[in-house]
Amino acid sequence: MRPGNALTSKVAFDLFAIQMKWSLWYIPIVFVIYLIVEHFVTEVEEMGLSFMSFFFEPTKIYMLVIGIISCLAFLTYFVKNGVTRKDYFIGSSIASAGVAFSLMLISVIVTGILLLLGTFTTYSPLTNQVAFLDTNSFWVIPLISFSLIVLCYYIGGWIIAVGFYRFGGWGGLGFILIAILFLSLTDLLWEGELTHPLANYLNLTIPALSIFSSIIGTLLLIGVGLFLIRKVTKRIAIKLE
Repeated sequence: MRPGNALTSKVAFDLFAIQMKWSLWYIPIVFVIYLIVEHFVTEVEEMGLSFMSFFFEPTKIYMLVIGIISCLAFLTYFVKNGVTRKDYFIGSSIASAGVAFSLMLISVIVTGILLLLGTFTTYSPLTNQVAFLDTNSFWVIPLISFSLIVLCYYIGGWIIAVGFYRFGGWGGLGFILIAILFLSLTDLLWEGELTHPLANYLNLTIPALSIFSSIIGTLLLIGVGLFLIRKVTKRIAIKLE
């Protein structure tokens, strides 16, 4: 293995491990909240969301937050320790995808356990999916779709972080707007309309897309987001203080 590849793998593994350690706190908290609200909050019980679908919504915000934190906390650290900006970018991209798919895979496993529990006890697990995911597939398609969407939210947080890191306050505010547009387009691909409050004035809608089309569109959007991050960080000045 070439040294560059070794560095990339090390960065990817380290960032993945760190962010999954954070997630070991996050996952149980959401699970406990789910068990509480499914029985005591009428609206949630009526929606009948499975744990996977319930877990998906707060995970978008969680991924946005750790996308911001990860860049601000680790970019300087890795570059100061001899990792190139390119190796950091590739390693971080791999780690973010790994975290997104791992979180949603864990939600699938927990949902399966709850369903299994329901067959042997009096517990009745909820099984509905979020409204926009109209599919007969209970596992594979939701896993892929939800993972890609939460990955977009991580990238949105990363866009915000690199904007503030490189350009400071006013430049960072501009990158917040870019991130809002990026995440709004993500929602547009899946829900057919812009759902973020600051984007609603555009009043933009598109016809309902097939799940396959939404997946392809999301992959292209991920590519655009990563391309922007790479362009901004390619020669970014590292803050050594």
